[in-house]
Amino acid sequence: KGFSRDLCCRHGIPGPEYARFTEPTAALEYVRSRGAPIVVKADGLAAGKGVTVATTVSEAENAILEIEKGSFGSAGSEIVIEECLKGEEASFFALVNGETVLPLASAQDHKAVGEGDTGPNTGGMGCYSPTPVITSSIETQIIQDIITPVARAMVVEGYPYVGVLYAGVMITESGPQVLEFN
Repeated sequence: KGFSRDLCCRHGIPGPEYARFTEPTAALEYVRSRGAPIVVKADGLAAGKGVTVATTVSEAENAILEIEKGSFGSAGSEIVIEECLKGEEASFFALVNGETVLPLASAQDHKAVGEGDTGPNTGGMGCYSPTPVITSSIETQIIQDIITPVARAMVVEGYPYVGVLYAGVMITESGPQVLEFN
């Protein structure tokens, strides 16, 4: 997560403000200085469960302490803390071969457990595709502002990507912003 945040920042690809931490005390201080809502992420792969969208500072502190205690194994060796974006989350898929991009489809999943999405992330409970939140004009923005620039940035930085690129995006009032890549 930290790698993709840094890559996007270096190449002007839209995403939330963020900070990376290897030391929980610094992460706790950052959260206290920023306030809530805020997003706390274990940096590595955590089976869809390493992200907490904290609505209070206390909830964010607990998420940091949970990562520190080793609940996510090596995925928690670094903590990424992000601005909480407002909007509707969706996924966008494309085939990428270096700088060549072939858009595929959009989808939305049912993330949180509990009636009314009140609980923690589940790691995937099903999805629907295509999603109406990604209109043709938003799809164009995602391709032009996120997918193509990321493919080019990976080539420029010596990590050309070939395969299916999954972009988790938040559709905000100011346009789509990157939440994650898989």
